[in-house]
Amino acid sequence: MAIIDDIRNRFNKGDLSIKLIYINVVVFLIATIVQLIAKNGFLTQVLGLPSNLPSFITKPWTLFTYMFLHVRAMHLLFNMLMLWVVGQFFFRYFGDKAFAQFYFLGGLCGGVFYVLFQFIYPQSSLLMGASAAIYSVLFAMVAYKQDLKVKLMFIQEPVKLMYVAIGFIVLGFIFNAENIGGNISHVGGAVFGYLYMKQFERGQTLSGFFNSIFGGLKPKKKSNLHVKKNAKPPRDDYEYAEWKKQREARTNQILEKISRSGYNSLTDEEKAFLFQQKGGEK
Repeated sequence: MAIIDDIRNRFNKGDLSIKLIYINVVVFLIATIVQLIAKNGFLTQVLGLPSNLPSFITKPWTLFTYMFLHVRAMHLLFNMLMLWVVGQFFFRYFGDKAFAQFYFLGGLCGGVFYVLFQFIYPQSSLLMGASAAIYSVLFAMVAYKQDLKVKLMFIQEPVKLMYVAIGFIVLGFIFNAENIGGNISHVGGAVFGYLYMKQFERGQTLSGFFNSIFGGLKPKKKSNLHVKKNAKPPRDDYEYAEWKKQREARTNQILEKISRSGYNSLTDEEKAFLFQQKGGEK
């Protein structure tokens, strides 16, 4: 029971990426058990996204359910590891609602690319796995932090995240060329994540139905980077140094956004903060 309680606590306290990892693992275990008992891939046929358009029309829910379905342990392990790593980057800047938009809408876009590709390259297959959704989040980070660098094994110097992300896409086409439909879905997720983040930086986001579900796409609020108008002044040199460091970090963050997207991309709060900074320098 202690193990179950520990799992439940980790699930409840984890961010959305952690919750998705748990859900994917549970679906994998259920699918594996069903396959062993029924001696067939019944659940795979029900949840996997068919490439054939007439088949898809009879099972429209598969455009969503395919994201949670893995039938090979290594496929699950790789995707969940990638989901966790990408989530660590994403949650530095955004919260669960933004992650949900990129993950689920990117997954849907990847599924649409996969089905439409049927008209170019007819095939009979099923799309399974969270890869397209993960690539959507990954390329959202590429668009938002183009100069972000990461450390890779066996490479001494840090590499730009953009090169790593593109490298994953290319390697998929090279080493898993027979899975052409799956690779196309990866491209679909990546295209959505990148373009949607660029729209967000211009102050334009999806509205209406999707925002009513997920909420508006906004950077995560970090209390240590936002200065309230009525905040109490620092009480000693240590507090002043920390206060000044926080303001400088916030200023650099806003200036970086201006260099990428222009002054008009700033929110009212960010413009007010810069105005306060300018006034404080006189």
